[in-house]
Amino acid sequence: MIKKISTSIFTTGVLACSALMMPQIGSATNLADYSMPVSNPVYNGDARNVTMVRPIMIFHSLPDDIKTSIGDVNLGGDITGMAVQLSYAFSDRLSLVAVKDGYFDLDADRTLQDDNGWADIAAGLQYSFIHEPKNNFIMTGRLVYEAPVGDDDIFQGNGDGNLAPAILFLKGWDKLQFSGTVGLVLPLDTDEENTLLYDSWNLSYAVTDVIRPLIELNHFHVLNSGDRNISQALSSGSQDDLVAAITTFNGVDIINLGGEHNDDNTDLVTLALGSRFRINKWLDLGAAYEIPLTNDDESLIKNRFTVDAVFTMAF
Repeated sequence: MIKKISTSIFTTGVLACSALMMPQIGSATNLADYSMPVSNPVYNGDARNVTMVRPIMIFHSLPDDIKTSIGDVNLGGDITGMAVQLSYAFSDRLSLVAVKDGYFDLDADRTLQDDNGWADIAAGLQYSFIHEPKNNFIMTGRLVYEAPVGDDDIFQGNGDGNLAPAILFLKGWDKLQFSGTVGLVLPLDTDEENTLLYDSWNLSYAVTDVIRPLIELNHFHVLNSGDRNISQALSSGSQDDLVAAITTFNGVDIINLGGEHNDDNTDLVTLALGSRFRINKWLDLGAAYEIPLTNDDESLIKNRFTVDAVFTMAF
């Protein structure tokens, strides 16, 4: 049932995205009047090319129990993370983007050890092949490389990294905004990381010049699992290897586990509710509360609260 729902969500999103490519009459606004999504910060990006700095804080609660290949495991606890995203616009069509970095602290209630460390670093380029400010519409291609330089204490640094190609779009109708991202995660070492398909969707409305409530939907699908297994975990004695080996799902957006059973539950769908606050033309604040729509005992997310600030320099 969940697979049918998530497939339907993806298909509907792709059709909507295709429809947006048709010529449309724009309203008396411009692309700068809109804002970037809040949730799924690594993969759900901004189709516009802007120079900006985005500090982010994530408060992520782990499920009380999870299903694994060796039975149910008690978990609980939380992960707190701080990161900074950057982008530099060479033009209104081309920009350099840095989408993943940061420091994360794992505070587990049971089973896992408390740990902390640095995340992998991901950066790349994006180019807008459709740029129609008069129609409040932009569609962009992005390619990002994630370098495995993070700490395995927080489930980073696996394999040889990955490439993440994606298509991003933004369409505005006066005060209403619809945006989304569809992409892949392609590991360079398919034994160590999962191959993923993901799609994220954002709908927001500026009820005032300042307040912009939003709703966001994120979907992750495991196309092919890695090959990390129990024998490898016993040999290394690593908590990272053990978690990857026994989990029957992927690790949300920040973590790519690469375990041999990660495709037992291929889909994770989350819903985020929140708002952006346009303080002035160069500062947006954002907040979103996110929960899984799929079973939380078949993922590493019970809920998540994301807050950020976007400091933008107009091109």
